[in-house]
Amino acid sequence: MKLRKPRALPSLRLGGLSVRSFFRARLTAAALAALTIIPLLYSGLYLWSFWDPFDRMSNLPVALVNEDRPVKVDGEELNAGAEITDELLDGGDLNWKLMDAEEAEAGVADGRYYVSLTIPEDFSERLSSPGEDGAEPIPAMLEAHYNDANGYIVRQLMSSAFKEVRSAAADSAVAKYLDSMFVGFNDIHEATEKAADGASQLADGASEAKDGSSQLADGTSDAKDGADELNGGLGDAKDGSSELSSGIDQLYEGSKTLADGAGTASDGVSDAVDKLDPLADEWIPVLREKAPEIESGAQDVADAASALSDALADLPDDSAQAAQSARDLSERIQTRLDASPDLEQTDPDLYALLTDAKAAADQAAKLNDFVQANRDGISTVKDDADTVASLASDLAEKAPDLADDAEDARDKVNELDDGLSQLAEGSRDLRDGLEEASGGAGDLDSGLGQLKDGSGQLSDGLGLLKDGSSDLDSGLGQLKDGSGELSDGLADGVEEIPTFDDDDRDSRGDMMSQPVRLSSATSNEAPNYGTGFAPFFIALSLWVGAMMVFMVLPPLSRRALASTAPSWRIALAGWVPALLIGVAQVVVSLAALHFLLGLQASRWAATAGLLTLTVAAYAAVVQWANARFGSAGRVVALVLLMLQLTSAGGTYPIETSPDFFQAISPYLPMSWVVSALRVLISGGDVSVVLGACGVLTAYLVAFLLLTWLAVARKRMWTMTDLHPALKL
Repeated sequence: MKLRKPRALPSLRLGGLSVRSFFRARLTAAALAALTIIPLLYSGLYLWSFWDPFDRMSNLPVALVNEDRPVKVDGEELNAGAEITDELLDGGDLNWKLMDAEEAEAGVADGRYYVSLTIPEDFSERLSSPGEDGAEPIPAMLEAHYNDANGYIVRQLMSSAFKEVRSAAADSAVAKYLDSMFVGFNDIHEATEKAADGASQLADGASEAKDGSSQLADGTSDAKDGADELNGGLGDAKDGSSELSSGIDQLYEGSKTLADGAGTASDGVSDAVDKLDPLADEWIPVLREKAPEIESGAQDVADAASALSDALADLPDDSAQAAQSARDLSERIQTRLDASPDLEQTDPDLYALLTDAKAAADQAAKLNDFVQANRDGISTVKDDADTVASLASDLAEKAPDLADDAEDARDKVNELDDGLSQLAEGSRDLRDGLEEASGGAGDLDSGLGQLKDGSGQLSDGLGLLKDGSSDLDSGLGQLKDGSGELSDGLADGVEEIPTFDDDDRDSRGDMMSQPVRLSSATSNEAPNYGTGFAPFFIALSLWVGAMMVFMVLPPLSRRALASTAPSWRIALAGWVPALLIGVAQVVVSLAALHFLLGLQASRWAATAGLLTLTVAAYAAVVQWANARFGSAGRVVALVLLMLQLTSAGGTYPIETSPDFFQAISPYLPMSWVVSALRVLISGGDVSVVLGACGVLTAYLVAFLLLTWLAVARKRMWTMTDLHPALKL
C-alpha cells in the first residue's frame, strides 16, 4: 500500500480553524465578541465622556462677588459692578453664584466652586478715571481666585471665559468714555462759533488802535532825535571838562611832588656842600701830590690781576696734566718697590726717598681732584680778577687828573645847590596856584557830568518810548492781522469740527473701543472637542484591541507548528484571525461613534480603508512580539504602546514634547495614523494619508517577515520552550 504525502493546509483555513475552535463553546465565543468592542469601549467611552465639554461649561459652579461702590460722573451715577453682575447672571455661560467674599473664599477652598471672580470696590471709580479732569487713568481690575486642587484644566477653561468677560467690560467702559468725548466735540463746535464772533470784534478794535499807535511812534521818534543831539553836545562838553580837570589834577600832583623833591634835594645838596668843602680842601692837595704813586700802584694791581686771571684760566688743564704725570710717577715708583721687596732692609735711604716721592706724587694727584671739583669756583675767581684788572687799569689812566676833576666837581655842586633852592621856592608857588585851579575844574566837571546824565536819561527814556511805541505799533499790526486770521480760521474751523447725534456716537464708539479686531478663518474645522481628539483615541484603541486579541488568541497555532505547513503560511495563519477581528473592531467602532456620538468624517470610505490597513499593521507588530518573545511579548507590546502614546502628538503638538519623543515619532506607526485620520475626518491634504499608508504597509510587510523568521525558530524546540522561566 502506497502512503500519500500529507497535503498542506492553506493559510486562511489554518486561521479559520483557530477561530472556529473558539465558537465551539459559548464562553470563548463571548470572548471573541468582546474583542470586537474593546476598542469601542476604550475610545467610545472616553470620547462620549468628553465629547463637547465647552458646551457644558454652564454647569460649572463659579462664585461671583460684587464689592463695587457706585460713583458720580458728570452728575450721573456709574455702577459698573452691578451692570457686569447682571450681565453675567443673565448670560448663563457659567453657573454663577452671587455671594460675599468670605463665602466665596471658603467655597473655592473646599471645592464647592471652581473659581471666584471678585469685582473690587474701586472698580467703577477706576473706570471713570479717564473721564475726570486732571485725573490719572487707572486700569480697572477684576480679581480671579483659582484653586488647582479642584482641577488644573479648570484654570485653562476659566482663563478663556474670563478673558471674554474682561473684554466685554473693557468695551463697555471705553464706549462710555468715547461717548463723552463725542459729546465734547459738540460743545467745542458751539464754543468755537462764539470765539469766531469775538475774534471778528477784536480785529475791528485792533485796526483802530493800529492807526493811533502809528501817530505816537512818529512823535516819539522826533523827540528822541532831539534828545540824542542834546546828549551828544553835553557829552563833548563833559569830555572836555573831564580832561581839563584831570590835567589840572595831574599838574597839581606833579607840582606837589616837584616842590617836595626840590626842597629835599636842596636840603641834601646843602648838607653835602657843607661836608664836601672841608674834604675837598684836605684831599685835593693830597691827590695832586700822590697822583704818580696812585697811577703806579693801580697799574701794578691791574698787571697782577691779569696774571692771576691767565693762571687761573690755565690751571684746570695744567693741573690735569700734572696729575697724570704724578700718577705715572707713582705707578713707576710702586713698580720699583714691588720689584725689590727687601729694599727697606738693604737700602733704607733709597726706600725712604722712593716712598716720600710716591706720597708726593699721590698728593699732587689729589690736588688735581680738588682743582677739577672746583672748576666753577676757579672760573668765578678768574672773572673777578679780570674785573679788578679792568678797574685798576682805568684808575691808572685817570690818576693824573683826579685833583682837577675834584675841583670842578665842588664848583658844580655849589651851583646845583643854588639852582635847587630857587626851584624849590618856585615849585611851592606853582603848587599853591594849581590847588585853587583844581577845585574849580572839579566843580565844572561835576556840573557838566550831572547835566549830561540828565540828558542821557532823557534820551534813554525817549528811546524806550520810541521802541515801545514802535513795538506797540508792530504788535497792534500783528494783532490786527492775527485777529483777522483768527476770525477767519475760527469761522473755517467751525465747519471742520464734527458734531455727533446719538446714532453717530453709538456707531463710532463701538468702532473706536475696538479699533483692531481679529478676523479668523479655520480650514477643515472640527466642530467639537470629541471630533478633534477622535483620531488619537481611535488609533490608540485599535492598538489596545490588537494587544487584547493576542491575549486571547495564540500568535501561532501549535497544531500548525507541528504540521508540515511552510513557516510563512503558519505566520499568516496566526495573523489572519487578528486581522479579521480588527476589521470587526473598526466597523463596530466607526458605526457606534457615528450613529451614537455623531462623529462625522469627510471621507468615510478612505477612513475605513486606512483603519483596516492600521489593524493589519498593528496585528503584525503585536503578533511578532508575542511569537518572538512569548509571554514577554505582551510587555514589549505594552512598551510600544507607551512610546506611541507619548510621541503620537494626539493631545498636544509633538513640537511641545521633549526632543526624545520628537525624535522617535516619525518611526512609530501611531503618529502617522493620527495625522492621516485628522485629514480623513476633518479634511485636508491627502498626501499625509498616502504617506501614512506607505509607513503602515512597510510595518505590515516587515513584521510579517519577522514573524516568518520567528516561526522558523519556533519549529526547533528547546528546553526553554518546554519550560519557560516566566509565564504570563
